[in-house]
Formats: sequence, C-alpha cells, structure tokens
Amino acid sequence: MVKNMNVEEKDELKNLVLMGLITFLLTIAEHTWSLNFLIKFIYILLYLVAGKNVLRLAFLGIKNGKPMDENFLMTVATIAAMFIGKYHEAVFVMLFYRFGEFFEDLATNSSRDSIKSLMDIVPDVAIRINKEGLREEVDIDEIEVGDILEITDGGKIPVDGLIISGNASIDTSSLTGESLPLEVAKNDKVLSSSIVIGGIIRIKASKVFDDSIAAKIISLIEESVENKSTSEKFITRFAKIYTPLVVGLALFLALIPPLMGYDLNDYLLRSATFLVLSCPCALVLSVPLSFISTLGLASKNGILIKGSQYLELLDKADVLLTDKTGTLTTGKFIVKNIEYYTDCNKEKILDYIYNMEKTSSHPIAKSIVESLDRKEKHDLFKEVKNVKGLGVYAISKDDKEILLGSSKFVNQKANGDKAVYLSIDSKLYAKISIEDKIKDQAFETIEYLKNYYQNIAIVSGDNKESVKETADKLGLSQYYANLMPDQKIEILNSYKDKGKTTVFVGDGLNDAPVLKQADVGISMGKTASDLAIESSDILITNGEFAQTKKLMQIAHLSVKTVRENVTFIIAVKIIILIIGLFGKATMRMAIFGDVGVSIITILWAMRILNKKI
Repeated sequence: MVKNMNVEEKDELKNLVLMGLITFLLTIAEHTWSLNFLIKFIYILLYLVAGKNVLRLAFLGIKNGKPMDENFLMTVATIAAMFIGKYHEAVFVMLFYRFGEFFEDLATNSSRDSIKSLMDIVPDVAIRINKEGLREEVDIDEIEVGDILEITDGGKIPVDGLIISGNASIDTSSLTGESLPLEVAKNDKVLSSSIVIGGIIRIKASKVFDDSIAAKIISLIEESVENKSTSEKFITRFAKIYTPLVVGLALFLALIPPLMGYDLNDYLLRSATFLVLSCPCALVLSVPLSFISTLGLASKNGILIKGSQYLELLDKADVLLTDKTGTLTTGKFIVKNIEYYTDCNKEKILDYIYNMEKTSSHPIAKSIVESLDRKEKHDLFKEVKNVKGLGVYAISKDDKEILLGSSKFVNQKANGDKAVYLSIDSKLYAKISIEDKIKDQAFETIEYLKNYYQNIAIVSGDNKESVKETADKLGLSQYYANLMPDQKIEILNSYKDKGKTTVFVGDGLNDAPVLKQADVGISMGKTASDLAIESSDILITNGEFAQTKKLMQIAHLSVKTVRENVTFIIAVKIIILIIGLFGKATMRMAIFGDVGVSIITILWAMRILNKKI
C-alpha cells in the first residue's frame, strides 16, 4: 500500500506517526512527573493539530445549523475528556481518527483511480488527412463523419471507423478485456480506444467522438461513481437521525446519574466514551467504499456498471430474461448441413452456392462463403445479380436459370428452420441448413446462473424452431419466440407484476425498450447497438455472455462484504457499549470500537480491488 502512495500521502503518514510517538512519550512523562502545565500545553497543541479538520467541520456544522454529525460527536467527546483531565485520551481520539481518515482516503483514492484510469482510453488529438493529402493535428472533438484519420504504431484510435488502407494488429483490451491482439485490414471496422500495434492504418470516421463506443463507456464510468446504492442512501439517512439520538443519550448519562449522587467525573468519562464509541464513522466510510471497490473490480474485468444500486438488485433478482441472437449466440451463422434432392454433381452444386453467395453482402451469404471455403471461379455464369432481401439470381454458361435464397424466392414451402435453397430451372437441387453458433461457455454460464435465478428464459424475435433449438442446447425449458419489442416488455411486466426483480440481457436496437424497463438491463457491448448501450444499466464490453457469471460473482461479493462489515461494526459497538454501561470501557477501547473498526472494515472493503474473479 505504501508503494502506491503519492508524496503528500507519505508526508501525511510521517506526520501522523510522529504525533503518535510524541503523544506516547508525553503519556510516559505524565506518569513520571504528573500532568503539569507544560505537558498540558503540548497535549493541547497536539490536539489542535491532529483535530483541526474535525474541529473546523464541527464549527461549520454549528454555524450552518446542521451540527449533528460525527465531527460534532468527536469534538464534544474529546472536550469532555480534557475537562476531566484525560488529555492523552482526547489527543489519541483525534489522532486515531486522523489515521482512520487517512486509510479511508487512501482506499477511496485507490478504488476511484482504478475506475477513472479507464477513462484515459482515447487520445486528446488525432492526425487527420486534409483535402490536400497533408497530415494535420486536430482535437478529437473536431473530427467529423467521413474524415480520413491516420493512426500509427502505438496510437489509440480516436473514433469508430472503417479501415481504408493499411493493416495492423489492434489491442482492444480497453473495450473488451481481450488480451490477444486482433488482426485488421482494409474494410474492417475498428472501434475508438483500440491501440494499433505493429502497423499504420488509415480509417474513415463513421462517427463523431460523442457518438463513439469509447465516449459511451466514459459516460458509463462517470455515472457509476456518482450513483449511490440503496445501502449508501440508507446509511446517510441513518446518520442524520442517529447522531442527535446519541447526543441526547450521552447528555442523559453525563447529567442524570450525578444529580442522583453518583460521581460526576466517572459519568462524564462514561458519556465521552459513549460518544466516541457511538460515532457512525465506520458505517459511513465502509459501505460506500465497498461499492466503489466493487465498481473498480468490475471495470477491471470489462464490466461497466452505472451505479452500485444495480449490484444490490442483481444479488436479489429472481428472473433473468435474455435475447438470443448476439447475446446467447454469436450472430454469425454456420452451415449445419446440406441436403441434396437429386442425383447431381455435388461439387458443381457447391461451386454454384459458393460463387453466387460470394456476390452477396448479406450476413448469411457471407457465413455460407466462410463455411464452404472453396475456390472462386469466374467462368460459371453468364449473368449474376442480387435480389434484395430474397437471394441471388444467375444464368449459367449452359443457359440454366439458377436461384439461390429464401424458400419464397425459389417457390418452396419451409418448415420454419433457417435455410437457403438452390433451384435450377425451377427444380429444387439443394437445401443449405444454417444455424447461429452458440457463444463459448454459454451452457456452463446458464448452469451457474440457475443457482441465482428462479426463472431463466429466452425472449427472442426469431422463429420458434430456432429459439427452441437454442433453449434445448442450453438446458432451458422456458422460451418465447416471434416477439416484437412490445411483446418482450409484456413478458417482462408479467414477472414484475408478481413482485419479481427482473434482469434482461440483450444487444439489439429492438432490445432497448425492454433493457430500459427491466430492473437491471445488461447490454452486450461488442455487438450492442448505441441505443441498447444507452438504455442499459450494465455494459459487458467484450459482448461475451460468459461475463454474466463474473458479474453475479462480483455483485454477490459486494453485497456480502457490506453485510459482513455492518455486522462486525454493530457487534463490536454493542459489546463495548455494554461494557461501558458498567463503567468498565476505557476511552482507548472506545477508540478501537470506532476508529479501529473503521480501519479494519476499510481494509476489508479494499481487498475487493485485488480479488481474482
């Protein structure tokens, strides 16, 4: 921890240690020469130096008519201690409180730095190629759609764009968490914040910076630090009610027993001890820090969360609804099998399929080309043309009419599965069945998530056969198919009407409404539409469904840590309070019950940052 301190933090630690040493030596001197004027004077100087911030805030609180906080409690308690001659106790209270604040600041800064370091993912300036072909340096906010930008080896891509020249490897870890570099070349899309490795590329900007994926991620990071959880809000409200109650009880303890004949000094000490012990500092510090540390851990793992309240909602959620294409599946189709209907030359049929699909830009056509991986031939057809939305039409060298595409295009009845058909002179020759590849580890992730959710269901706009097949492969009995966006919302609300906490995972433009409506909306960043990202509460930057397992582990860890800290704090305080009521608790014991416990819970919260998930 010391290695990571800056100069100011190291100086602060040295000063605190020095004041602690002087106070310890004064305590020895007090026992040797009694509490004389010089020792009292030095004690008061140390008290003012150690407690200057507490005293200032207590004064400002009184001045502004809002005195009831932990600073007021500390001030009243320590002044009471000095009033009965316990100068060293008063100094130690302020000193240990400073130590507590020091560790809290150190922990908070460390947690926030881990989050905010992610915000340095784009350059301040970019190299733009102007109309004369010259390179010029411009601010990234000045980049317009269509601008030609050059990124050299080691440079960060400033905005989303399309490569128009050059090839390189790019590091996308700032977006996706993927450690392996990605090979890119002409016509490949690239995202802002990716780092060019071993090459020089020129891209045409497809978005301005404010619309780029990096800008949206930065916005999510900023929101995550600002938004408070339910527990944090409760602690803030709790402290406002709790403080005046504690002051009232302390006054009762200081005044009533002495009026009944009991020793004034004894009950003043008990009252001061009670005030120190009752400070809610450990609660006020450890709960927010637990969530800030968790947000940092999530960010390290490529999961961006808009606010800590979503961690609590995730931990108690009952229902998980998930889209299929692009969420559970890759959105890239592969050839499942090819069925031939006549005794034909299969090699020639495959050549037809490959070379006709080669002319199409449709995603399914591209997937078929990749799956077949044959040689391109230029002497098969007299004519080839695309019929938008249906398929490819061709005339072969021997004047045969060839149709390749949907069942409607080739006049065939389909059973609902995803397939492409090939006919020659109106006679069916082949059926290419395709399927959307399920993402890696999706099955294992679903099995893990079953430990958390009462209901897991697929809600998709795809046809029933396709959705059922995916559900069966993933071991899910619940699925809904052929849905429009409003129908997805109806299904979501049917669970919410039963008092269930809902989570929805999706990526498409049509998922945006239901992402917004869910208690927790999770978008798959790599394939997610801009609207889906903006509508969601959590962004999984690499788009892998398997990350939802990590997300649940992180959410559970944060809530568990908060519960552990709150339980520990309350247990220690209750034990020492009981001891204090019988006059057996010393001021030092009260200091441990407040500052000592604060430091322990702060360190316990900080450990989250170094957790391996």
